[in-house]
Amino acid sequence: MTINELEQYAWDRVPTVQRTIAGRRIVGRIVRRAVASWPIPVLQQCDAAECDVVGHHMAKAIERQVRQQYGMGIILTLVLGALVQEVVKILIRWWLERQENQAAMRLLVRESRHHD
Repeated sequence: MTINELEQYAWDRVPTVQRTIAGRRIVGRIVRRAVASWPIPVLQQCDAAECDVVGHHMAKAIERQVRQQYGMGIILTLVLGALVQEVVKILIRWWLERQENQAAMRLLVRESRHHD
């Protein structure tokens, strides 16, 4: 799986209202930030419930990064927060589905960190 395919995967699963408000570019940036900060060693040791907790904290960190980058008002911050939470949940579910997804994420993380 490529980063573009993962972005499309997330885009297809984000609720319509959030997709309409944020747009494909913002969803793609959130996916890329999530991949770049994906905590592989932690998630490998977690069950589904624990992955949700890790995902919640990861989403908060990504939300802070994006908010600092864009500097937005309270309404957009709330929408963005919900969108980041949703994208991270989608990626966590994808990660948990199959071992192949975990292997694909390892490669994507390695590539994202290599290009930084």
